[in-house]
Amino acid sequence: MKTNNLPGIAIFGYNRPYHFEKTLFYLKKNLNSKKFDIFLFCDGPKKKNDLEVNKVHRVAKKLSHFKSKKIYLRKKNLGLANSLLDGITTVLKYKKSVIILEDDIITNKFFLSYMSDALSFYDNDRLVGSVTGYSYTNPDKYSNNSTYLSQRHASWGWGTWRNVWNKMNWNKNWIKKKMNQKYFKSKFNLSGKDMYPMLEEVIENKIDTLDILFNFNCFILDKYCVCPKKSLIYNIGLDGSGIHCKKGDKVFSNYSKNFTVNKFSKISVNIKIIKKIKNSFRTPIILRITNKIKKI
Repeated sequence: MKTNNLPGIAIFGYNRPYHFEKTLFYLKKNLNSKKFDIFLFCDGPKKKNDLEVNKVHRVAKKLSHFKSKKIYLRKKNLGLANSLLDGITTVLKYKKSVIILEDDIITNKFFLSYMSDALSFYDNDRLVGSVTGYSYTNPDKYSNNSTYLSQRHASWGWGTWRNVWNKMNWNKNWIKKKMNQKYFKSKFNLSGKDMYPMLEEVIENKIDTLDILFNFNCFILDKYCVCPKKSLIYNIGLDGSGIHCKKGDKVFSNYSKNFTVNKFSKISVNIKIIKKIKNSFRTPIILRITNKIKKI
């Protein structure tokens, strides 16, 4: 497969043809999108003759527009974590960097340019493990920069590099040992008090996601996520159709259809922004009480 020096685009779909098609529709509207190589990873059905999975596969087959296209249609269901792990690893065999989107992310027209420029600018920055088009907070009160660093890595429209990906360790026994180290929990939860419980659930095979494991590895490597001060993406999967994002899930949203970063600059960790992001993931007291009652 002949490729160029731009990041590869990895798109992951499963059984939501409407969301998948809409994600691709807006991606094609991106400036210079025709210059990018795209890789489509469509997971297989959990049961035979899943019509929605078949529809997703058909959407992938008819896609045109991009410089090149490579499709991976799974015959069996890999699950989200394995699909991401295999797909991202595959793209990084061809490419130095990758832009990752799941099937429910809408992008503004500057997203691909922003991600490509960010991956180029922050390549080999020792503090950076990933870049994203999603913003966790409004940092204006604490910074004049167009980007900021988050300890919490974003899974909605993000990217990373081969040299970072190759440092990842997915071995759960090794992860458990690290989790048992003194002060690990409190330091890891600087990203939000939901982080450690989420990591526990993945280690215990209660949830199927790769995001928290990537976040864990970057934490061990002391690497952060570059976020824009306004989001270039928004999620259309919070309608109850997704496996992990349920209807009514609340997220910070400052999406702008016209925002991009015209000039990147080297940034450092701002503890005030880190704390603000952490506080945004606090569970309100009334909800904590409700959850405890449900468990009882």
